[in-house]
Amino acid sequence: MPKQDKTIQEEEFTSPAEGEDEYLTFSLNREEYAVSIMKVKEIRAWEPVTRVPHAQPWECGLVNVRGAIVPIIDLRKRIGLKNFHYDKHTVVVMFNVRELGREKVQGVVVDELTDVVRFPLSSIQQAPQIKKSRSTQFAQGVVEYSGRMIIMLDLIKALGIREEAE
Repeated sequence: MPKQDKTIQEEEFTSPAEGEDEYLTFSLNREEYAVSIMKVKEIRAWEPVTRVPHAQPWECGLVNVRGAIVPIIDLRKRIGLKNFHYDKHTVVVMFNVRELGREKVQGVVVDELTDVVRFPLSSIQQAPQIKKSRSTQFAQGVVEYSGRMIIMLDLIKALGIREEAE
């Protein structure tokens, strides 16, 4: 491999600079949201789920992922957005989360993936409090990136994760 090609490939896989982090961005109702890439376990195409009786409206059901039963939620419904008919762009992002001291995987349906971005933590601004907006209660901040306004999703709140008592 010529030296020039090797250098280009190495640049593609550089780690974030100090004070920067990488985020997976996705859209919900044409709005862009971001979650730390470190929480992402895998990304899957939408597939039918096994419904659970008496589940919350945003709880889609369960899927079997290589022998593990994983709950799937519709993030659009969870944060109070209008229903969306799943299409070829609909994906499920599997997140590694910790609930009550145990590691678990939680699947989240999003409209479509948009990007993987990197920006300084200092560029994240506090989310504005908008009255009567369920979607802002799940925002931990906002950032402007390449002319786009991206909402930093508070994954713990959005997933309804129960944290350990202090």
